Amino acid sequence: MSAALTFQTLAKGDVIPFPLTVTPEEIEGYLSATGEDPARWTEATPPLLLAAFMVAGLLARVPIPLEVMHTGQEIEARRAVRPGEPLDVRITVAALSQRRGATIAQFEAEALSAGESVFVARISVLAPPPAGGEA
Repeated sequence: MSAALTFQTLAKGDVIPFPLTVTPEEIEGYLSATGEDPARWTEATPPLLLAAFMVAGLLARVPIPLEVMHTGQEIEARRAVRPGEPLDVRITVAALSQRRGATIAQFEAEALSAGESVFVARISVLAPPPAGGEA
């Protein structure tokens, strides 16, 4: 992976790896913000929080234009992720195409714990054509 990846320079097959650990304090903040019952999440990280942190990790490493629209997401929790469990995340550019000047990108994000695949998210985004670009 190039250290200078941008949304414009992404290519199918590019991999963006990073470590991720969701702390109990981050889980508490999420539960407070969403109103979910904290008693339900004492031994596991809420899957939507984990998916959001994986997307945040991508955004921290690949600048994405403000006009990009998040068009879809699927998540697959293969097992519960414990609070504080260290994960290795690999986000792969699964598909990248151009349509009438717009860029459509699909990412597959996988979280591994000690080599075991524990969580997968598929994320789709659309970047409209640049201003003055193709109509």
